[in-house]
Amino acid sequence: MGFPKYRTYTTSNANISTTSSNSAKHEKASMCMCHLEQRGGINGFSIGDYFCPTCESKYWELPTECSICHLRLVSAPHLARSYHFLFPIEQFIEVTRDELPSQKCFACQHAFDEQKHKSIFKCTSCNNIFCFECDLFIHGTIFTCPGCIRYAQLK
Repeated sequence: MGFPKYRTYTTSNANISTTSSNSAKHEKASMCMCHLEQRGGINGFSIGDYFCPTCESKYWELPTECSICHLRLVSAPHLARSYHFLFPIEQFIEVTRDELPSQKCFACQHAFDEQKHKSIFKCTSCNNIFCFECDLFIHGTIFTCPGCIRYAQLK
């Protein structure tokens, strides 16, 4: 995975504003790789855009895969938004009522009702107990165990 450099150029006074020092070769308008693949794309000429850090191929939008070196090009915000998919939270284990150290859910603080809460789950890291609804919310929305966060803050 690569983090491409974004280079911009001012055309009014020919001053180059770049993120790298060897970018003089990119100051003229050129066609990006995505428009080269779409035959006859005359509107693909531009100044600036994103450049692959490995082979210097030009692309005008991210995320994409470099067609030359096959490096996946992403921006830092894309990576931050997908962080929980790269390092997912472990699945909680289902426990029986006999194994419960607490009679209420750690997240929502509702008491466990035998008819309403048929499935009860335990985090393997912090050993806190969660109801089925909170387990779904943790694994499907926030992607972080509230018990693990709490204990990390106390340390």
